[in-house]
Amino acid sequence: MGSSKPVSQDMGRLAGFSLIEVSVVVLISLIVGMIAIPNMVSVISNARLHAGVTSMSGLLQNSRMSAVKKNLTLTTHFGTLDGQTLVAFAKPANEAPVRAATDLQAEWEAPVMMMGTPTGVGAPAEIDTTVLGFTPQTTEPSFNTRGLPCVYDDGDCTNDGFLFYFKDTSRQGSQGWAALSISPAGRIKKWFWTGGSWVD
Repeated sequence: MGSSKPVSQDMGRLAGFSLIEVSVVVLISLIVGMIAIPNMVSVISNARLHAGVTSMSGLLQNSRMSAVKKNLTLTTHFGTLDGQTLVAFAKPANEAPVRAATDLQAEWEAPVMMMGTPTGVGAPAEIDTTVLGFTPQTTEPSFNTRGLPCVYDDGDCTNDGFLFYFKDTSRQGSQGWAALSISPAGRIKKWFWTGGSWVD
């Protein structure tokens, strides 16, 4: 004989979601969003730091090999484009530090900036010289004709090691730090701050 339920009740149930159901879905979406967005920012920042340090490391390695191949001393200069984008380029040490299209170069998108030492609220400690194995310079690095890093000064290039820090300014406190070291023997190393220690 069929169902005893009125047709109007069935149609009412099929018409859509109740206000409570919609509210629950919106609440769950907001909670997931609050958890996911900070994690996404962290992932993007970490990817930016890793890509930038790798790019800078590659430039320094290319400068080193090019100095040996061309039998001249090359200096890597650091600067910014439009006051925002960090750029590095290599030129013969005795030439003016003016970037040209033919120079070896690398760019690093904002909001990353180069820093002499970690500073600011929550900034990490500097990488210990006992860990590095040398006392680093923070001037622009040069590579001599043997591919060794050195400090160039009016024709002389004194062998030395270097250390540079980078900060993703979109992140606060101890987050978003990286570093790049060049040992006196020419070993180029990437460092990242985990929140408790520097790891390579």
